[in-house]
Amino acid sequence: MLKKLLSLCAAALALAVNEGSFAADRGLTALKDDARKLRDSPLESLRVMPTLSEKRGHAEPHERLPLRATDVRGDYDSDAVFANFREVRGGRLKRRSLYRSSIPSSTERPRAPYADRLAREAGIRTVLNLANSPERLKKNMESPACRSPYYRMLWRGGGVIARALPAAPEHVAFRAGLAEELRFMTKRPAPYLIHCAEGKDRAGFVSFLLAALLDASLDELKNDYGQSFVNYYHLKRGEPRYVMHVDDGIESFCRTVAWAPQEPLRRAAERYLRGIGLTAVEIETLKRRLAQDG
Repeated sequence: MLKKLLSLCAAALALAVNEGSFAADRGLTALKDDARKLRDSPLESLRVMPTLSEKRGHAEPHERLPLRATDVRGDYDSDAVFANFREVRGGRLKRRSLYRSSIPSSTERPRAPYADRLAREAGIRTVLNLANSPERLKKNMESPACRSPYYRMLWRGGGVIARALPAAPEHVAFRAGLAEELRFMTKRPAPYLIHCAEGKDRAGFVSFLLAALLDASLDELKNDYGQSFVNYYHLKRGEPRYVMHVDDGIESFCRTVAWAPQEPLRRAAERYLRGIGLTAVEIETLKRRLAQDG
């Protein structure tokens, strides 16, 4: 039966080359004896030998439309562009209350000190770190290689929550970690900074979620998400690479919150927040802290 099932699925099988571990991020594998194994699956003992049905076969769109970023400050127009640091705007979001960026807490990434200085200039008081575990963040903050003095001050003062969330907003670990971070946010003052590693996708989804909660339009949400592709990859709005990546990302976010086009995005955002365990009071507190009329 298993072999028959595999033969039926063979035509739909695809391989994904992804940052980190695609399977681990989505909970398909578990660590067993320091090796990754498929989690609770009859496929665990199956040996698979992939072959190409077509010589030199490949996914053409990604070869034709490459994205390239560098770690060289001089390749970018400003510190903010280099650090992918910006205010999130849209809907009823209060000005200078919500920001997003690449990681300021890294001891290795060249963008970190730029993001740290910009956080200081914006007066950030609360940080949602989606990239580091608490243990990793502690190690970075106590390292002599730390180049982010403002971030370290916030961390020492209890203004940072860190959870290493998988790059998959639909994953149970992402949902649980995000619920913890948003509850922390309800108890802390603005301005807020949300960051992952690049500040593009995990931070992009949380920015999307909070802006949608405050009645941002689909165009405003696309504009904010797309800015990361302008910043990192020097894309121009409207060019094929921009449209492909931004539309794909926003469609994925909309599926994650189960948005139906006939309803306001705010309702889908509220439903997602209830689904990860936030109470009505916590959701209203988020709105109050972020809204123009809060």
